[in-house]
Amino acid sequence: MIRTYAVFFLAVCFLLMPLKSESSDETKVFFSSASLVRGDLILITIHADLLEKPLAFWMKKEIPLIYSQANASWRGFIAADLKQKPGVYKVVVQLPSSGFEKEFYIRVNDRDYGVRKLKLDPKKVDLDAEALNRAGNEAAIVNELWTADCQLPLWDDGFLMPVDKKIVGTFGRRSIINKRKRAPHTGVDISGKSGDPVKAIHNGTVMLVADHFFTGNSLYLNHGGCIISMYFHLDKILVKNGDKVEKGQIIGLVGATGRVTESHLHWGVRINGARVNPLTLIKLSGKWDE
Repeated sequence: MIRTYAVFFLAVCFLLMPLKSESSDETKVFFSSASLVRGDLILITIHADLLEKPLAFWMKKEIPLIYSQANASWRGFIAADLKQKPGVYKVVVQLPSSGFEKEFYIRVNDRDYGVRKLKLDPKKVDLDAEALNRAGNEAAIVNELWTADCQLPLWDDGFLMPVDKKIVGTFGRRSIINKRKRAPHTGVDISGKSGDPVKAIHNGTVMLVADHFFTGNSLYLNHGGCIISMYFHLDKILVKNGDKVEKGQIIGLVGATGRVTESHLHWGVRINGARVNPLTLIKLSGKWDE
């Protein structure tokens, strides 16, 4: 009789014990591609419970992840800087609550983006001491933006084009200005007449409004999730530092300020500090809930 009660007691205790998560079996990780070129990005999708937020690391940085209700998964962008050295790099995915950890490998390939040749006013190219000092101070201010801590994402769906017109300057091209080699083009140039409206590509906070030597009237938006967009050569800026803006809001007007040959918008994006082709962000974010 005593033995029967003992067995019954052990059975009850077993049922009341918390079960250990088997996330190593349930957690599935997918990538939109097994490789990318420098200046490109891909999507990482991690199927895990809403309450069990995973961690993912790439290039020694944490990848901001957002939960997608549509496909019950965590998603984020893996970005390779325009000057990233080609090779194979590791992605580490962890589920701290269960001890799950797994490594994946993504190849970064080289790409020849071509060359653009420009002829500009020599005063905008061969800088005197005063202009050189100004440009250096402005560069230092902008560089501080890239070291800011990631904020919570203010977006959870696709990003917009800031101006719906023709691309006249593609991303990544090596620059030769007045027959001298210069830094590659880190954004895209979109055609437009002075005064054409420029839209915020998504919800965000204005990080910086400035008039800079090279980029003219310049605007930087922080969208959270380590995504920063920038809009250069504006005729007018319609927001101020610290403003909250909404997706599609008119934030400025196309212009020809700074070092330019004609009116247009230079539009750039950084993701986790990496300079990437903003058109790829438009394309991939459009598949966010697929």
